[in-house]
Amino acid sequence: MKPLAQARRHPGAARQGGFTLVELMVGVTIGLLSTLVIASVLVYSEGNKRSASSGSDAQINGGLAIYAVQRQLKMAGYGLATDGQVSGCVLSAQYAGVDVVGLPPTLAPVLITQGASGAPDTLRILAAATPGFSLPVSLSAPFYNPAGPGDQRTRMVVKSAVGIATGDLLALVYGPDQPCQIFQASATDTGQVTRTDSATWNSNQFPDAASADGAFLINLGTLSDLTFSVTADNKLRQTQFDLNTRANVTQDLQSNIINLQALYGKDTDGDDVVDSFDTTTPANNAEWLQVRAVRVAIVARSAQFEKDEVTQAQPLWDVGNFAVVAGTAACGSSKCLSLKVDGATDWKHYRYKVFDVLVPLRNQVWRSDFKTATPPPPPASESGT
Repeated sequence: MKPLAQARRHPGAARQGGFTLVELMVGVTIGLLSTLVIASVLVYSEGNKRSASSGSDAQINGGLAIYAVQRQLKMAGYGLATDGQVSGCVLSAQYAGVDVVGLPPTLAPVLITQGASGAPDTLRILAAATPGFSLPVSLSAPFYNPAGPGDQRTRMVVKSAVGIATGDLLALVYGPDQPCQIFQASATDTGQVTRTDSATWNSNQFPDAASADGAFLINLGTLSDLTFSVTADNKLRQTQFDLNTRANVTQDLQSNIINLQALYGKDTDGDDVVDSFDTTTPANNAEWLQVRAVRVAIVARSAQFEKDEVTQAQPLWDVGNFAVVAGTAACGSSKCLSLKVDGATDWKHYRYKVFDVLVPLRNQVWRSDFKTATPPPPPASESGT
């Protein structure tokens, strides 16, 4: 007979340890549910992180884009708007006897070309580009005459040639609402600028009209001619027209830029206060002199495509109530313009940010012939008893 302790140690006499199948399946289920919850939290967290980082990218891209435009607008008209008669003149030039293609049609600080049906505008900014400084230079008798006798065909008598260097490109301005024509200074001396016929800029008898009292020269140097536009792949592009090579040089500045809109700020009643914003290009010298500022809006888009529709309406450009702005609608207590961003079918799956800036055209105000509006008389003082 076996001892009791030995009998209790017999495999058949004691319950066996371990997990049942049910317990094992419950444990696996709990593990899978935990894995699913953790994965969902990670995916949600990563999505939020990407939305936040892409929103930050939109802030940076939009901020840098509006800064680049603002920086150039501050120089708009330098050397060109120093005399009010220049604004709006039709610009022309010949190189090797052929009209130069690509010149701005009008010599003005800023030229806005409106996009069709809310599409992005193009903004062209002009300024003189000289190593020194640019000042208007008045002509004196005997005046330049391409068909005249002797050196009248090649010599322009000026009151001062300060700031003009050999090789500079000059615009001969005949007067308000008259053409202005480009030639190159072949030589300069005290009291005169000489143009010699050549196979490059100075075509025979060009400028082709005789000057008279009131005509003057504008020193363009090499002419700073920059155009800002938005490309089909949503990039802010800067295009520089090089007057020396007669070619365009392009540079893409910022990505995820969806729209650019620009408005002329005009003083239509002569009180030195901008009272109207529109995209209407001035038709003559008097209308160009009303342009005192430019207002620009840029729409930046986040790079992150959101699964849900996060934007339900076109973004709004709040332009305020201080001036008349064509095409606005009420938005609360202010006035707004709707900015088109629905060029792509999935536009609602992105987030948008509007950046805007109002830039005074200081060179329009600092010109030599600028006159401020007559201030109203002070109120009569009242004497008490």
